Amino acid sequence: MTDQPVLTDEEKGALLDGMSSGEIEVHSSNGPQYAEVREYEIGKRSRIVSNSYPRLLAVNSQLASRLGKQVEQMLNIPTEVSSVGITNCTYNEFIEAHSGLSLAIEFTAQPLQGAALIHTSAPMIGHLVETFFGGDGNDSSHEANTFFTTGEINVARLFANTLLSVMQELWAPLSAVEMTQTSAHQATDVIEGIESGDTVIVSEFEITIAERPEQFRIVWPLSTVAPLVPVFEGQKRERDAAEDARWGKALSTRIVDTVVGISTTVGHTGMTLGQVAELSPGDVITISNPQRGTLLAGEVAVIEGRFGIHDGRYAIEAGRWLGHEAAANGAAR
Repeated sequence: MTDQPVLTDEEKGALLDGMSSGEIEVHSSNGPQYAEVREYEIGKRSRIVSNSYPRLLAVNSQLASRLGKQVEQMLNIPTEVSSVGITNCTYNEFIEAHSGLSLAIEFTAQPLQGAALIHTSAPMIGHLVETFFGGDGNDSSHEANTFFTTGEINVARLFANTLLSVMQELWAPLSAVEMTQTSAHQATDVIEGIESGDTVIVSEFEITIAERPEQFRIVWPLSTVAPLVPVFEGQKRERDAAEDARWGKALSTRIVDTVVGISTTVGHTGMTLGQVAELSPGDVITISNPQRGTLLAGEVAVIEGRFGIHDGRYAIEAGRWLGHEAAANGAAR
């Protein structure tokens, strides 16, 4: 290793002169050349589109756990579901990767626009149907089928209903959506409303029924879940001031029609625990003559007033609202 500095004093001086004058001497095989130093504006950082959706991954993990229990009850056979991961691709790339016989159950998630798919392969459908009707899941004859029967589609729809029910519940913190099946397709390349070049978010799952693993996928067109992508990425949703105002007005309008239970205390007395233990039907408990009473609405004290009789009924004459200076008018009975 040499003790010589990386730059000599002459080199440092040349660089400083070049920086101050705007010209730097550049040596090449053709002799010295002079290059001008120009200003370079660094552009704004481009937004990086991430394929990682941590919030959606967390929901998928919960979905897998709960779905496994639901399908196990439906089939009456040990079932486990696990979340494999999430990928982004075009719809054309997706159907090329799953070109074999498959069933795509289309569903909507109102108020989100467009449709999404539950994609299942022929082996999974055959395995699902066999175990649904009490088989042991070892029959592989369904793998040679070239189409799905009505019965097979109906069993697949039952599975889809279970999946959508669990998913709708787990999606509630993300967005209040209503998930509903619309149709079933025996070829994923004929789905209307989804173009081959459309970007899709594919959530992949593995389902093990009777110790035999199969796969299914939930396919979301990016255009359908675009409003929720920031939520999938873990960002907080912005509050809509206009929507909050509408909710506030609706609540204010309806709250006056809310029915609440009204109650009051007639009087008070004190007894020992022994005296209470000796009570029997017909015994009389003496209370002090009540002078004032408190009116409770839903177990919350709201009005204080004078206790008495009105039109032959025990009543409280409202004196004042508790917590407010204004006096209340009228009598509560």
